[in-house]
Amino acid sequence: MRLPKPRWSVRTRIVATVFLLTTMTLTVVGIAFFTVQRNQIEDRINNQLQIALEEFATEAVEAYESDNFNNLSDLLHDVLSHRVPEESEGMVGYVGSRPAWTQPGGLDMIADDELMDTLDARVEALEGSQEGEVRTVATATSTYRYALMPITLGDLGSGAYAVAYDFDAELSQLVDTFQIYLIAAVICLAILLGASWLIAGELLRPIRELRETAEQIRETDLDARIEVDTNDDLADMARTFNTMLDRIQASFDSQMRLLDDAGHELRTPITIVRGHLELMDADNPEDVSSVRDLSIHELDRMHRLADDLVMLAKAERPDFVQTHPVDAGPFIDHVYELVQQISPEHTWQLESRIESIIEMDDQRMTQAMVQLAANAVKFSPKGSMIGIGISVGREARLWVHDRGIGVSSERRTKIFERFGRADTTVEGAGLGLPIVAAIAQAHSGRIDLESTPGKGSTFTIVIPHEETPWPTS
Repeated sequence: MRLPKPRWSVRTRIVATVFLLTTMTLTVVGIAFFTVQRNQIEDRINNQLQIALEEFATEAVEAYESDNFNNLSDLLHDVLSHRVPEESEGMVGYVGSRPAWTQPGGLDMIADDELMDTLDARVEALEGSQEGEVRTVATATSTYRYALMPITLGDLGSGAYAVAYDFDAELSQLVDTFQIYLIAAVICLAILLGASWLIAGELLRPIRELRETAEQIRETDLDARIEVDTNDDLADMARTFNTMLDRIQASFDSQMRLLDDAGHELRTPITIVRGHLELMDADNPEDVSSVRDLSIHELDRMHRLADDLVMLAKAERPDFVQTHPVDAGPFIDHVYELVQQISPEHTWQLESRIESIIEMDDQRMTQAMVQLAANAVKFSPKGSMIGIGISVGREARLWVHDRGIGVSSERRTKIFERFGRADTTVEGAGLGLPIVAAIAQAHSGRIDLESTPGKGSTFTIVIPHEETPWPTS
């Protein structure tokens, strides 16, 4: 099932995600802060109310026992006059069920009829009780937290003491602080939104350039690259993309050169065969036989050329070689037997033989050594000596040594290129040494050349080698 195409760009989604997460964080922090502060205010008011009730009860009893008052009204006036209410606190003293004295402070309880109606009703309900109460009451004016303590003092009669806090007024400072927090949060979110948009755009620039570069790439134009001026993960991705384009371009260029070279080399035998066929006298048996032999020879050469081209194409595949431990002694013995069959007219010598285990593809390496030997035969006079050998150290070295015409310094690089030859007068397509070089490279190795014109050459295949223990039965 195909996923629906996103409506928003990656940049927009990143910024939106950061914005939403930050908004949620600020909201949670703000709510937690407001809740904690509100609970602290509520706890403080409850504590103050409880203390006020206890102090009133103690002071009222002490005043009654002093026997200085003839009525409850004077006693309440004396007790309340010693109290200084807070800014949002108010006090009322009741004689019977009627408010007689008030100490308004910052809160004039008498001014709120709904509050007083509630307190009057509660005074009547608690008359004769020894327990006070702490409650919250909401009116049209505000929300209050009050404490009510009924009191009975012998012959002075009964009454009550009420103290209340304007809860909304207590919360007003917290609300003002929270409003400032909201304003600051909105400003921070706006700054964050703009900054994250710019930062996300800069961070995603390599991806945008990658897309633009990919759009510029065509089948015959692989030159576009991403400019990398940072050193982060996205820069690594851009460098990897550039490296991938380098590999693709190298492969593309190699294929184009291969096609051009193959077309050039194949065109020659085709032209030869066509020319002889056009000029052939069909009524002359000798001419027909001669053209037939020439055509078969040229077709065989084309077949060998095609096989070599296929071999070079396979050399670029990762499974071109299959390495495994190989016993070097029997391997070089087998190669020595094979190369002697190439030219009995030359003298062959096994210059070095060892007993060691080498990690390599013995079939491909045999092919490379035979190719080097065949190449030595082409460029060496009959009867001359050709030597082969193998040695190991920090690297494994397999060589073919001849006493032929040698290779000039200006041709040493060319001979390892496709269709490159040391001597154009010698028959051959010029693919043998490139195949040997490809086999060496597939073993993570190389091919070295030591040559003196007129005296001979030594081609050495060098591959990595680590000491491998002999297998035990």
